[in-house]
Amino acid sequence: MQTETVSRVVGGFVGAVVIALGMLSFTPISTAAQDQNQAPPAQGRFGGPRRGGPGGPGGRFGGPMGFGVDRRDLTDAQREQIKAIHDRHAAELKPLIEQSQTARKAMADNVLAGGSNLRALAIDIGKAEGDLAYVNAQIQTEVLAVLTPEQRQNMEARRKEMEARRSQRK
Repeated sequence: MQTETVSRVVGGFVGAVVIALGMLSFTPISTAAQDQNQAPPAQGRFGGPRRGGPGGPGGRFGGPMGFGVDRRDLTDAQREQIKAIHDRHAAELKPLIEQSQTARKAMADNVLAGGSNLRALAIDIGKAEGDLAYVNAQIQTEVLAVLTPEQRQNMEARRKEMEARRSQRK
């Protein structure tokens, strides 16, 4: 029984890491064109050159979370609107991400210390993750309102392709 609990905690921790990485990809990145006299391009998270836009190569907003809005499909006005949406929610997301990380750390520390009070800590994690998921859903809803029906269809097609690739790997 205790092994099952530890497995769930570890699985939940991995899920939180994936969510946190996804949240980091929501950070807006400037897309201003550079001329020859400007500084070199910004570096990516791991020191190399930044490729694409938010979310890595291909410039998809949402990154590993799979939201799949491809920057190349957007007009300049849409990019600005989406950037404004992300900027508007950034202050709201930061404390939620910190709450989630703090709750996960408390759980991990508690497990290492003998595992008392696990249920209350798990509830804290669930609340923090739920609040974070709610804000992400709000952001995605606002972004979807900016897209044309054709862009939504393209996004849905990419999502289905991703799901097919995932199922093939299993």
